[in-house]
Formats: sequence, C-alpha cells, structure tokens
Amino acid sequence: MIKMDHDTTRDKDTEENEIYEGAHPELQDLPLPATDNMLYSILNSLNQNIADFHAYLKFKNYISDETLKTELLKRSMGIHRDFSALFLHTKEELVFIHPELLEKAERILFKGEAGTDFIKYTCKMGKLIDDYKTTLYREGYLPDFKWNFMSSDI
Repeated sequence: MIKMDHDTTRDKDTEENEIYEGAHPELQDLPLPATDNMLYSILNSLNQNIADFHAYLKFKNYISDETLKTELLKRSMGIHRDFSALFLHTKEELVFIHPELLEKAERILFKGEAGTDFIKYTCKMGKLIDDYKTTLYREGYLPDFKWNFMSSDI
C-alpha cells in the first residue's frame, strides 16, 4: 500500500483548481508592484545617494580618509545599483527613442574595470544620470514637478 503525503495532496488540489501554477500557492493573492511607484522609489534612492556622495566630497577635508573612502564607496555602489535598476526598468521603452543615450549608459554601467578611480567614475555616471532623468521627464515617464509648480502659479 502506497501512502500519500500531504505535499502530494496539496499539489493535486492546486492542479485541479488551476488557480496558481507557482511553487507557493499561499502567495497567489499578492499584487504586483505598480511600475510608477517603483520608478519613484528607485529615483528617490538614487537622488539621495547622489546628494550624499556630493556632500561627502564637499566636506572631505573634515572627515578621516578611511571613513571618507568607505562612505564614498558605499554611495558610489548605491548610485550604480539604483541607476542600473532605473535603466533596466525604462530601457525597453527608450531603446527606439534614444539609442545613443542607452549605448552610453550601458558602456558606463557595465564598464567593470579593476583599478578605476571610483570618484571620477561616479561623477561621470552622475552626469549621465542627469541626462537620463531629463530624457525620462521629457518623454513623460516621470512628471516634471518644476513645470507643474510653474504652471499652477499662472
């Protein structure tokens, strides 16, 4: 006599109902995150990391070298991570509109050379990020809050 265990029965019930095809049927009711909220979250984190990076550079004479290098490296890695996420979320839509900007972003993001001066690298990336955010605003992926404020004053 073959004894059926609980997991086999649960899998059989899921197959009969065909509601969820994943490994964890208890997660079937979780909604997918809204892309707009994800872009704002990524952009907020990116802006915060860029501001922190420049603040540490501005006050570098008042911070020990070891602390400065550690904090700048953390911020640089955060900027790289956040920009990669922003790039991956918006790349597909911009590939036909601004291919030259995407090529430049890919070159900088995936450069990966050992021994690169990460401060200069992050500053180059910061300039590219400004261009990329301007493109996102111009193409309507993110609202331009400055324009909204100016037009509401009229």
